[in-house]
Formats: sequence, C-alpha cells, structure tokens
Amino acid sequence: MCSTACGGGPVTEADTAADPAVEENRRLSRDLRYWWLALRTFWGLSPARVGAFAVLTLLTAAVPAGGIWLTADAVQAVADAFTGVPGAMDRLTRAGTGLVALAVAEHVVSSCAQYLNTLLQLEFSAKIGERVMVKGTRMDLSAYEDPESYDRLQRALRESGSGTAFEVFDEMMRTLTSLASLVMVSSVLFAWNPWLALAILLAPLPALAAHIVFSKQGYAIEYHRAQDRRRAFYYQDLTTTDSSYKEVKLYQLGPYFVDRYRELVRGFFRVDRSLARRRHAWSAALGLVSVLASSGALVFALRSTTSTGRVGELAGYLQALGAVHAAASGLLLGVATLYQNTLFTGNLFDYLSLPEGRITGGTRPFPRRLAHGIEFRDVTFRYPGTEKAALENFSCFVPANTCCAIVGRNGAGKSTIVKLLSRLYEPTSGHILVDGVPIEEYDTTDLQRNIGVVFQDFIRYELPVRHNIGFGRVEHLDDTARIRAAAESSGAAAFVERFDEAYDTTLGRHFEGGQQLSGGQWQKVALARAFLRDAPVAVLDEPAAALDPEAEADLFGRLRTICRQATSLVVSHRFSTVRVADKILVMDGGSLIEEGTHDELLARDGTYARLFRLQADAYLPTPS
Repeated sequence: MCSTACGGGPVTEADTAADPAVEENRRLSRDLRYWWLALRTFWGLSPARVGAFAVLTLLTAAVPAGGIWLTADAVQAVADAFTGVPGAMDRLTRAGTGLVALAVAEHVVSSCAQYLNTLLQLEFSAKIGERVMVKGTRMDLSAYEDPESYDRLQRALRESGSGTAFEVFDEMMRTLTSLASLVMVSSVLFAWNPWLALAILLAPLPALAAHIVFSKQGYAIEYHRAQDRRRAFYYQDLTTTDSSYKEVKLYQLGPYFVDRYRELVRGFFRVDRSLARRRHAWSAALGLVSVLASSGALVFALRSTTSTGRVGELAGYLQALGAVHAAASGLLLGVATLYQNTLFTGNLFDYLSLPEGRITGGTRPFPRRLAHGIEFRDVTFRYPGTEKAALENFSCFVPANTCCAIVGRNGAGKSTIVKLLSRLYEPTSGHILVDGVPIEEYDTTDLQRNIGVVFQDFIRYELPVRHNIGFGRVEHLDDTARIRAAAESSGAAAFVERFDEAYDTTLGRHFEGGQQLSGGQWQKVALARAFLRDAPVAVLDEPAAALDPEAEADLFGRLRTICRQATSLVVSHRFSTVRVADKILVMDGGSLIEEGTHDELLARDGTYARLFRLQADAYLPTPS
C-alpha cells in the first residue's frame, strides 16, 4: 500500500529479485520452460516412439496395485480353503493365474519400454550434439572471444555430452510412473486404513527437502567453477598434445603444469567433499525418520489384521507397505533428481536459446570480380566490452585487382580490418563499401563465400590433404584436378605428391597413419585452401610468418599471381613480403599514418622507411 510514502521510494527490480516468493516463482517459471523445451525436443525425434514409450512406461505403474490385490486374494483363498469355505480353490486358481499373467505382462512391457528408451537416448544424443554444433556456426565471433560467453558454450558442450538432458525426460516419465503407481496402490491401502497410508506417504518428505537444498548448492558450485575447470583442462591439454609437447619438455614445464592442475582439482575435491559430507549426514538422519515411520506402520498393520483375522489383508498390507514406500520414495526422489538435472540442463537450453548472429546482410549478390574497389570510410571499431578503439576514423581505398599491404606494430589494428571486411564484426561507426555499395547490403553468406582468407592462426585440419585444401570450396572436395591446381599454386604439391597416398594422406598425429608437416608446409596447405576458393577478394594475414627465406622468395612470385587475379590485402610484419604490393598502408594505434608504394614511402623517410631499415639492417654484416 505504501511504496513511496513509507520511506523507500518506488519498488525496484532489485527489490523484487530479493523477495523469496518472487524468486521462487521465477525459478518455477524457468524450470517449466526447460521441461517444455525437453519435451518438445524429444517429441520432435519421433512422435510415434515417444508416445509408445510413454504409454508402456505408464502401464508398468498398474503392476504393483494389481499384484497387491491378487496376492491378498490368493492368501485369503488359501486360508479359506483350510477352513472349508466354498469356492476357495476357484478363487485361488483365478488369483494365481492373474499373478502369472501380470508377471509376464510386466516383463514384456518393461522390455519394450527399455528398448524404446535406448533408441530415444541414442537419437537424442546425436540430435543434441548436432544442434550445439549448428548453433556454434551461427554465433558471432564475439561469443568466442568473450570469456563469459565462452564459459556458457563450454557448459552447454559438457551437458550435451553428459546425458543430463536426456535424464530430464527420463525422470519426467519415471516421476509420472511413480505418481500413477502411488495413486493406484494408495487407493488400495486407503481402502483398508487411511491413517496407515498417510504415515507412509509423509515419511520421505524430510529427505526430499534435504535433497533439493543440496542439489541447489551442488549446481551453484559447478556453475561458478566453470573458468577454473576450463583452466584445469587447459593445463592437462598442454601436457598431452603434440603441438605443445616440445616446448613443455625442453622448458621442463611439465611439473609446473601438473602442480597447477593438482591445486585446482584438489580445490574442487575439498569443496565437493564438504558438500558430500553434509549431504550424506542429513540423508542418513532424515532417512532414519522414514525407517521409524515405516516400522510404526508395520506394527499398526499387524495389530489391525490380528484383531480381524483377515490373513489376506495382512499379506496385502505387507506388500502394499513396500510398494507405497517404493512409489513415494521414487516419486520424491524423481522430483528431486529432475530438479537437479533441470538446473544443469538449463545450461544447454539457455545456450541453444541465445540470439544468433546479430550481423545481418541484404540480398544483393557479391560481385564475382570487383570493378571499382574496397573503401573504408571513417571506420571506428571497439571490441565488445572494451573502451579503447581498435580502429579510429580509419579511411582507405584499395582499387580493384590490386594488391594492398598493411603493416604496423602489434595492436595497430591490422587484423581488425580483416575481421570487419569479412563481416565477422560490424563497425562501431563509419562505412565499408565494395564497388561503391555499403557492405551490409550484400548477402552475408555470399560475401563470405567470395573472400579467400588465410588467417595468421589458420586451422591445421588433422584430416586428409584433400579436405584441408577442399574446404576452400566444399563442393569441389572430390575434384582432384582443382585441388591439385590449388596445391601447385601454393607450392604444397611439391611435398604432398611425395606422400604414398598423395592427396588422401591424413595430416597431423591425432589419427593413425597421419603425416606431420612443418609450419611452413602447413601454411602452404592453408594458402592452397584460399587459392581453391578462387575468390574476387583475397586476404592473407602474415602469409610469410612460418616460411624460410627460400620459401618466402617463392611466395613473392605467387603473391604477384594472386594480385593479378583478385583484389588482395596482405597483412605482414615482413617488409620484404610487402614490397610487391601496389599500395602499402602503414598503421599505428588504430589509425592510418602513411600510404603509398614501397619506393614512395622510402622517399618520404617516415615510419615505414625507419621500420624497413631496422629490418634490413638485421641482414647486413655488423661493422667491425
């Protein structure tokens, strides 16, 4: 009634978030959404299989109640037969036949349900792994360069492979089965003695409360240790992969990484051990309450049937006590387990529900050959979460079918230009135009198909050579002639064709029979991949970084070929590489400070000339 007048000002979102009732409603709403997503995902796999599995699973719920009723009738029939009650043997025959039929039916139904469960689990595992991969291809680059987003991705990957998401569906069905079984068995027990049934139903509640509390704590611990767990895996990876082995071995870093890994894992163990101690202590104490309640109910049942002389009812009581307790415990444990699995599965569905790439394009097809050129007009760019501009009011023009080199210190913004031109990011302000058309008007997929890029940190696919080169144009993966031509253009054919299996040779050491390459050879394979693309725009980021002087000299001639075939941008620290360029851009601090040909920039005697002389002097003999 008094939001502002009672001395607090208006109620804020923070106030409502602190309200336990509001927070609980939010959690319930979130869990219901996750359950709906899980059900929708499973239904999409195979409606017929999911429906059949649900029906078969629920049919098993009738078995305990039927067994109790038939057992009580059979025992009472035996007792009546001894006392000479007419028709007792006929009742015993019917009850015995019913018990046999019930056992056979339970076996058949359970076997069919287990088979369907296995099929659904296999289908779901494959489908959810595929969805995570597809989602990854549709996310912006920023999702991989931001630690928080990357942690979210790692959690989703962990849950997609752990089977927890399938267990949400499985626990839903088990919980419904336990509930149905509890209702049917309780109806029998309530007909005999309502107070007895109530005592058994209430017995597991304390243990359930403890299970839910500790499930929340376990989830919170696992959620907040994502970065430390990733760091532990990284230390482990450094000591177990070929790419890092040599340096780790020679610098004797193994013991250091093992110590760091051990510290993190032991920290995990201490926290988990403390939680396990408290969880099991409370479970043992509250489980004792359940045992005492069941024991009291058993004594009460014995006294009740002794007074009436109903032996069959006593047998039904004894079986019903166990059945009700099993159904109630299964229901409550199912709810608690469902709650715990939902917490972890939320990581998966939260990731799959993230908005996909924010970079959208138009419908205009990208030109197959540029007629005018590429222009950056007053472009400023800041990486997400940073204040400093990677590019500041950057402007330049690269004429069509020319080669433009970009040089500068580390952090000058050279690689940022590549990311913006490739539409991996969008400018914070300013415009990029290709043939006079704003880049955002081109179809993004078509644009990226028509840019051949070799990044400085290019991928070394531990797959056959054919795939390493053919990924430049996947539709040409089986076109050996095109792949060979691209390999010849990059210089990779010289060593690839010496392998026994040539272009079908697997590269790397991860798979049996793999052939390891040198850094320079890997780079020639990456160049071949870009050549196969036959794109109107070629971007080479540090193409000579891993090449020896002879290979670098060979690359010069190949760069001239590229420049005649496409509009090219070459990012490099090696000034010997950029001399072949028609235009050179010199960058510093995200801004363009000089531009011109090699000879023009040397004559200007500015930053380029100074840096060029520094590199050139390194190759000259030291004056005596």
